[in-house]
Amino acid sequence: MIAKVILGTMTNARKLVSIAERISCDVELCSGRYVVNAKSMLGVLSMPEFEFGELHVHTDEENECNQILERLLEAGLLADTNDAAKRSLYDITTFGEILIDFTWQGVNEDGQTLFAQNPGGAPANVAVAVAKLGGHTAFIGKTGKDMHGEFLKSVLEKENVETEGMLLDENYFTTLAFVNIDENGERTFSFARKPGADTRMEKEEINIDILDKTHIFHVGSLSLTEQPARDTTHYAIRRAKEKGSIISYDPNYRASLWKDEETAKKQMRSLIPYVDIMKISDEETKLLTDKESPEEAAEILFRKGVKIVAVTLGSDGAYLYCKEGGVHIPGFVSKAVDTNGAGDSFWGGFLYCISKAGKRPEAFTMDELKEYVRFGNAVASLCVEKKRCDSCDADACTGRRKDGTLRWI
Repeated sequence: MIAKVILGTMTNARKLVSIAERISCDVELCSGRYVVNAKSMLGVLSMPEFEFGELHVHTDEENECNQILERLLEAGLLADTNDAAKRSLYDITTFGEILIDFTWQGVNEDGQTLFAQNPGGAPANVAVAVAKLGGHTAFIGKTGKDMHGEFLKSVLEKENVETEGMLLDENYFTTLAFVNIDENGERTFSFARKPGADTRMEKEEINIDILDKTHIFHVGSLSLTEQPARDTTHYAIRRAKEKGSIISYDPNYRASLWKDEETAKKQMRSLIPYVDIMKISDEETKLLTDKESPEEAAEILFRKGVKIVAVTLGSDGAYLYCKEGGVHIPGFVSKAVDTNGAGDSFWGGFLYCISKAGKRPEAFTMDELKEYVRFGNAVASLCVEKKRCDSCDADACTGRRKDGTLRWI
């Protein structure tokens, strides 16, 4: 592991030696052709160039490297090289909505509809998916200081997602979504969000310590529906971009949350110039590009500056586009029971692979990205098999389209 460190003062030199002494393997401080033992105070002070140096730690063990980087960051010694992979504490930080999904569970003996309380919100789902795979993730957002907000925070903490950037506001209620499924498997959404706490996030409330230490910064589009969350989203993305983070975007269209479709188009497209990696579903291609064809839509987004584009195609897998062109990647055959959140699981799996590779988006080859898409498809496949509705045949509750194909969100 190599990390650029800040010296310049006797205090910093002492901090560096103290950290190096706790490392079991050899640690060297390098500057040009000069190499000294970083565990030796005399060695560090003898460096002819004392402002900065490169710390060479003779290990590639992931957990140990992360611990060393954390200590360097906490001591204020890790130089901001604009390389988020080196300075990050978090593989992925997600920002945006977190809410309660009350999902349809059939009817009781009196014919009344039953709903189950589930944690939801696409950005939060992605953070959990990556954490389940072993990634270090954080969530930035807001809920109400109510029973639902407390529940959502506890779920994230249980899944080992950092919640220091999650605020509970006593002035607003947690957003609620009611998801109903008709006899054709089509889902309809009804939201209690006027306003929801997630739309009231101010830019001054963003946890900068988390934002500035993330490798990949991921956002959705529902934080763009209302102010002040809209301006906060733009602020957070710009800052993360300036700090060298990879920007990931998954636009998620819910018509009832927008004033009209034209407003949705304008706002959802406004983030594209900042984006490095983007996922869209086949039902949102026209909204984002004016083209229904996944192939045409992906190429347009690439030309606008997005380095990697993945268009999810339900049970047909995904269409991937990068600098080497485009390719269809089939999904896995699975017995779908509940497709809710499958798209988030897919993207979580994909981003996990990107984060662990430690490369900039433009550096990935098609073969590497194809493997990551397959991994994401596998994660999503497991997700859709996770639940079964006891009150009816499983396929009646899967969220299938009328033609029988799966709808992944």
